[in-house]
Amino acid sequence: MKKKLIDYLIILIFALIVSIPLASQNLNIYQDDGVQHIARLMGTYQTITEGEFPPVIMSNFCNGFGYSWNIFYSPFTAYVPLIFKLFTNSFELILKLFILLLSFLTGITMYEFVNKVTKNRCAGILAAVLYMFAPYRLTDTYTRVAISELASFVFLPITFLGMYNIFNAEERSIKKSLVLTLGAVGLILIHTIITMYTAILCFIYALVNFKKLKDKQTWKMIGINVLLILLLTSFYLLPMLEHKLATEYEVFEPGRMERTSELIRNKVDLIDLLYTKQRNFSFEIGLVTLIGLILTIITYKKIGKEYRKLYWFSLVTGALFVIMSLRFFPFEKMPAILKMIQFTFRLLEFSSFFFAFVAAINYSLVIKKFGEKDVFILSLITILLAVPLTKNLSYNKTWTEEKLWPAVEVTEMTSEKMGDVGIAHAGCATFEYLPSKAYDNLDYIVERENRTYVLSGNAKIENEEKNGTNMSFDVSEASENTVLELPYIYYLGYTVEITEADGSTQSIDTFESDNGFVAINLPKGIEGKVEVTYTGTTLMKITYVVSIGTASILVIGGVWLLILQKKKNEKM
Repeated sequence: MKKKLIDYLIILIFALIVSIPLASQNLNIYQDDGVQHIARLMGTYQTITEGEFPPVIMSNFCNGFGYSWNIFYSPFTAYVPLIFKLFTNSFELILKLFILLLSFLTGITMYEFVNKVTKNRCAGILAAVLYMFAPYRLTDTYTRVAISELASFVFLPITFLGMYNIFNAEERSIKKSLVLTLGAVGLILIHTIITMYTAILCFIYALVNFKKLKDKQTWKMIGINVLLILLLTSFYLLPMLEHKLATEYEVFEPGRMERTSELIRNKVDLIDLLYTKQRNFSFEIGLVTLIGLILTIITYKKIGKEYRKLYWFSLVTGALFVIMSLRFFPFEKMPAILKMIQFTFRLLEFSSFFFAFVAAINYSLVIKKFGEKDVFILSLITILLAVPLTKNLSYNKTWTEEKLWPAVEVTEMTSEKMGDVGIAHAGCATFEYLPSKAYDNLDYIVERENRTYVLSGNAKIENEEKNGTNMSFDVSEASENTVLELPYIYYLGYTVEITEADGSTQSIDTFESDNGFVAINLPKGIEGKVEVTYTGTTLMKITYVVSIGTASILVIGGVWLLILQKKKNEKM
């Protein structure tokens, strides 16, 4: 236990080293995806302060008509960073602290994965360093500021440790197999595309171990894990599916998230694997890792029998993904679902993981009495080689929190440029989470007033008040077939009630207007007070209970098992 704490402290030191650029107040953490993540954190926090939890609709976004990231995209990276709001009011600092936390957790999970598989703590520390300082991970951190993808680095080792425990561990048990649930749930709640590719790799790894698939215990472990994964992520997956079935949202439109021209343009050149010409985007394998991989020529006969399949699976998969990222590989001819990866260089995340695992094992097998001194030397070389990769980091901020709040407005210039050059709009990315009707008519969002419109029929609207996702107004003189369009982008979960003069209340169903906004049909002659609130759908509420209930049972069960184990140890 003492050695493990020391190892954790060593990994923390390396996490602090890799995070040194974050200490600069001038570091441009807003570049690329960064501005979107900071704006999203600001919007999510505001939604919580308005009393909406879970915070789904960011009411101040999209000219005050409300925009939702959190139905469709990584709840983990929206909620977890806000823990740091307890210590600071700066959302820029919140994001930096979260990146530091991710670096530490990335090292810890990689260390645990390699240590448990190889029973070699020094190999675990080296693998953690190679993984933390992988050039592509540094690109994700400082150039792309791709927070969700960066967070997924944490859960890849956990997921594959779970797979190893099911198929290869000396003591295969349901308890140990549940590591897979932790890894898979983390990936699902972080990055859909990385999750999809990981699921494919897990399936292939299961086929590699096809003999174990004849074992009923294997299927029992797989079944329990799949069930728990679905239950724990139901609060995210099912409402997203509910929205997909309700209407057309841009994110689900064919070709929206995968653009072949961009995929081809952003392929990796072969030379980039050794030396990146465009220094702010680094796709290098890393010299220490590369040498470690070459050592396979010497070590292949020494590889432990217990993890041999995982070793070769990692080496082959890592190499294959590197090849698939290169310019000569015809990735554009792959099935559309695989092209949703958007950029082939994303495959280098998997290569970084698998190669760090293989390289660390090779060094531990080649160097006699492999120990802390060898880890220190190899880690120092890795760090020194990573220094040039930070040379062209941007310290020229183009955004500030003051510019992002109140939320950046959608303007006429925005709507014009969206179609031509696809500019990313702060807080709404490229508007991929809009209903297609709203996206196809951005000019309407620009020009629309923040009030209720009478689309057809006649009605008198008075005393209209709007505060975030809550609003009220008095309605009277409603004619037959009167349709009102409320000043809210169409997402499921808005509740509309009318309280009449006699005190009776009736609910009014909502639907999507031709403009992609929430609309209602008024009963003829209705008079009373209309109140609009965002309550979420019935399915949302059920899935929250299911996910929280499942998590609670697992936590209580885990604590109970720990208590039993402690009592058992005391008796021995």
